[in-house]
Amino acid sequence: MPDFAFGVTLFFTLSGFLLFRPFASAVMRGQPVPSIRKYLRNRALRILPAYWVILLTCSLLLQSVLHRTTSGGLKNGGLFNAGGLLRDMLLVQHYEPGSVGTGIGPAWSLAVEIAFYLALPLLVLLAVLLAREAATRASRRFAALAPAALMLAIGLCGKGAAAYLVPPVHAFDGWEADWHSVLERSIACQADLFAFGMALAVVRVDAEDGVLRLPRGWRPLTAAAALACYLVTAQFTFFDEHLSYSPFNTLMAFACALLVALVVLPARKEARAPVLLRILETKPMVAIGLASYSLFLWHEPIVRFLQAHDLTVGGNGGFFVNIAIVGAVAGVASAITYRWVEVPALRLKRVRPSRTIPEVHPSPEPAVASLDVPIVAE
Repeated sequence: MPDFAFGVTLFFTLSGFLLFRPFASAVMRGQPVPSIRKYLRNRALRILPAYWVILLTCSLLLQSVLHRTTSGGLKNGGLFNAGGLLRDMLLVQHYEPGSVGTGIGPAWSLAVEIAFYLALPLLVLLAVLLAREAATRASRRFAALAPAALMLAIGLCGKGAAAYLVPPVHAFDGWEADWHSVLERSIACQADLFAFGMALAVVRVDAEDGVLRLPRGWRPLTAAAALACYLVTAQFTFFDEHLSYSPFNTLMAFACALLVALVVLPARKEARAPVLLRILETKPMVAIGLASYSLFLWHEPIVRFLQAHDLTVGGNGGFFVNIAIVGAVAGVASAITYRWVEVPALRLKRVRPSRTIPEVHPSPEPAVASLDVPIVAE
């Protein structure tokens, strides 16, 4: 389904929320920010080991990744050029026309994610500098929102540049060997998709501290607003525009933030947990979530491998058969890499016991107990 592309938008929105939230909390409460070195170390352990193993396996053994031909087109095969393979391993292949789009196709979004990881400490520094002289909760909130506003501005400017300064040869074609594709597949054109998640992190901290009390009936209204944003985006865009430089993607990111808000913002004390949260906490959803990163990396190379070896089924019913085959093969491969690559890497995050940092400059506003909503950013 074409709308599955918006899963990347949701992914960026979640990243903005989960990764910025601890820093927003520290800024708004006048506390020391979490360790940047530990944050970068944990991000590297979460992303790189599984990515390297899957990329090397698919490139050198399965030979089912993308590479550029002499004419500049993308072709299925292996990456045997040392320089090209190194660029893909470092996730910098999308910064020049000759290698943009190579490797594992969906990993272009991972390159954008890595750029956000590296930019986040600078965004936090901006918030800390703005909050240095802040004397009130309102001014600290403004400081915490500034990085989100900056990301929104960067993304909109990047989309404008991709549309008017370096337009594509063909409408909404971001996979050519040209500078338009480099810009479209960069953080400069996608930054706004993180912004609403970062702003939601600020809202969440206010809700945790009792500064923000949501009115009755906010959930149905929020769900209706998210649905309306999606319907507008679906009506006025087509598949090639999804995750391109279309401003409707910004609207879709706002819809994703509203959807996330339904899960992470507090329910009334006497109310049951939100329906979305109860669904996400079921065992099948938890299991899918655990192996989702490996599944994200494995599925496209496996599809290309099966196609190259005529192991797919044609016809109308072939779609469901192919889904079952790819799901089974990618599921097994994902379980293996999760168990033998991701889990050992994640254990390294706990090698050194973390120090307890005493709180300073507590917020003058009355606080309430933290929510019983599991928010984990591995």
